[in-house]
Amino acid sequence: MSNEAPLSFEASAFQCFVRGIRSVWRDSAYRATVSTAEQTIQQCPGDLAQLERVARQTPGYQLYAWLERHSQQLKYEGRWGIVRWMEQRKEQLDRILKEASLKHSERLLIDPDFKIPDYVLQVDTHQHKDGLWSDACDAFAYETSTKGFTFSLFDSQLPLKVYTDTALALVPTAQHILDLGCTIGGSTRALARAFKSAKVTGIDVCQPPLKLAHLRSLEENISVYWRQSSAEVLIDANESIDLVASHWLYHEMPPVAIRQSLKEARRVLRKGGGFMAYDMYLIPGGEIGQWLHHGYASRNNEPFAAAYAGMDMKKELEGVGFSDVNIQIVHPVPSEQVQSGALPPMRTHYMTMITARAIST
Repeated sequence: MSNEAPLSFEASAFQCFVRGIRSVWRDSAYRATVSTAEQTIQQCPGDLAQLERVARQTPGYQLYAWLERHSQQLKYEGRWGIVRWMEQRKEQLDRILKEASLKHSERLLIDPDFKIPDYVLQVDTHQHKDGLWSDACDAFAYETSTKGFTFSLFDSQLPLKVYTDTALALVPTAQHILDLGCTIGGSTRALARAFKSAKVTGIDVCQPPLKLAHLRSLEENISVYWRQSSAEVLIDANESIDLVASHWLYHEMPPVAIRQSLKEARRVLRKGGGFMAYDMYLIPGGEIGQWLHHGYASRNNEPFAAAYAGMDMKKELEGVGFSDVNIQIVHPVPSEQVQSGALPPMRTHYMTMITARAIST
């Protein structure tokens, strides 16, 4: 039996259609929205509520907002949406993950008593109904989604190279690595390939994606450990880890949970150990960029994304015992204009890499 659930011709064609309308959102609808926003913000600087009220009356913004929300819905729940396709194969996919979990079971730690945090259960994140925690369909749907293209239509593999390159530069001799919020484990397996002699553990609160991550590591013959756990409560001993990394995690967590996670990361890291977080944090484009980001967070069911972007992460990290904090946009590589605060020529999510070291003295 195949361990894949490839989309049919109809479903693949439908996803191409979704990608096409997403490109309209990214380009022409975005430019029309920015034009309206630039005119409005000149008349009422600092008043984002008024900017929203004015923009809502314009066809360009109405199209932009509709596409931002509904293209994502179509991707997952449309007539040939990815989630719908997987749900038709639920029994097969459940069986695949169950069988995989029995192989090298010492590498897969599932906690039957684990309580998934309310901030995960109460939100259909990314508009993915029931998120990633309910069954095998969700895990396979998320894998198919991320293999195809990112939210902004970039190559989905490029961020993994940025991730591993940063890790190798930060702690080149790391022997024990935690990858927080690993979902289906793409970032974790990338770290394991980069650090061939290290013990690499992927951690997530959701059981199905961990089982799928375990399956993929078995297929690739990569020795990776997977653990159902929260980033806020790690079972690792004090000062036992060389690198704590996360890939698109913190924008999904409320600030109180982020702060607890930072404390736990510092507790388990050896002195001089590395911390890195790849996520949406620095938002180019000044007030208009912030307004667009807040709108995205609302329309794509990302209730904590705006709050994360508003946190002073340098201060937060230094407050719990980190030094050498570096925060910069890493993907896509920003132009000089964007670096200086200009709006990007097309709508995308610029990804920030935050690195730091556990204080050694």
